[in-house]
Amino acid sequence: MASVFRMHPDDLEKKMNFIGLNNGNNNNNTYNFLDNIKYKYDIDVIIYYKIINSHEEYKLKNIFYFMNLRLKKIDFKIHYENVNNDNINEIFNNFIYIDKDKSIVKSIIIMNLLQQYIYPLN
Repeated sequence: MASVFRMHPDDLEKKMNFIGLNNGNNNNNTYNFLDNIKYKYDIDVIIYYKIINSHEEYKLKNIFYFMNLRLKKIDFKIHYENVNNDNINEIFNNFIYIDKDKSIVKSIIIMNLLQQYIYPLN
């Protein structure tokens, strides 16, 4: 069966360790925007939360800018005004769960975009 992920989450954690992003978190926020994937498919999504926690607050807006550039190609957009550690979970939840029928697909898109952001592949 073909995978929907650009890179398996276990491999992504190895890559993060290799490039030094997993050495220490800048903040310890808890997130739940990918819990639908975690509970339905038993996939460890903690690595994606670590990606966000590894970035300083002033760089979080860059993640959303990067994602919106790619989401534009499929007519999606993440709406945000101010991005900080306290509201990033709410921003992702608003994007993913606004349409319950597409929540799994949008979660997978977010996971793949986070992978692409920290470890670009061709």
